[in-house]
Amino acid sequence: MTKRTTRRGILAGATALVAASALLTGCTAAGGDTAAGGSTLDDILDSGKLTVGMTLQFEPQMYIDDDGNPAGYDVELLDLMAADLGVDLDIQDQEFEALIPGLIADQFDMISVGLVNTPERAKTVWFSDPYVPYNQVLLGNADLPADTTIADLDTEGTVITVLTGSTAAELAKRSFQKATITELDQDAALLEVSSGRAAASIVEEYLAGPYVDANPDTVHLLNSGEAFATQFGAYALPYGDTEWKTWVDNWLAYRTADGTLDALYRKWIEPTL
Repeated sequence: MTKRTTRRGILAGATALVAASALLTGCTAAGGDTAAGGSTLDDILDSGKLTVGMTLQFEPQMYIDDDGNPAGYDVELLDLMAADLGVDLDIQDQEFEALIPGLIADQFDMISVGLVNTPERAKTVWFSDPYVPYNQVLLGNADLPADTTIADLDTEGTVITVLTGSTAAELAKRSFQKATITELDQDAALLEVSSGRAAASIVEEYLAGPYVDANPDTVHLLNSGEAFATQFGAYALPYGDTEWKTWVDNWLAYRTADGTLDALYRKWIEPTL
């Protein structure tokens, strides 16, 4: 059984990060919105529609269900957010690497794909407070011993797969000096491991668990099942839009305090870990 940390415990540890984010926002964006004409919040309320960029490939966080409808933790949160705004929800399903360019081009009001706030991403978009924790794990080919570590895999000719443009890709580049890092879409990254063409993949624990259950003869967790990094996913918002970021952060604080985020996390994600 993989050891894990609960969502409540992880987010409690992020309190200082959230406070620092709020302070930074206040210092860097005093009174400024993205456009002279007003905030994204005004546009949403005027149009009656919240448009969100997503990549519906990460079950159970966000995916297309058997009826062809968006489903998952993020989707249910967004349904509630739209209801609290009094508007309709419009989900734009895009490839992961197209999301930030789409937000910059004003194709969406926000991105909901659990993006981790990094210095590079923060050059072009703003981030909300965190709403989902991630434990990063090593998913490996079943031929490798379960106690295989990063150091064991860091050899010439060893292939490690990651999601294109993800923080897992950055983590892999920092962790592996000799192994070959291959960036693919999420399904392809996992398939390379189960087929034996790659030794391992760095992936979120909630995605690795169901994949191991579905493919027990070809993959398992390495590093003795222990997570080796914890990160926090946030909404990406238009750069400099203070009013919209303030509303989103307040909404997250409200829905955290009333237990909604914990309840939905337990419903959608914790049963898969």
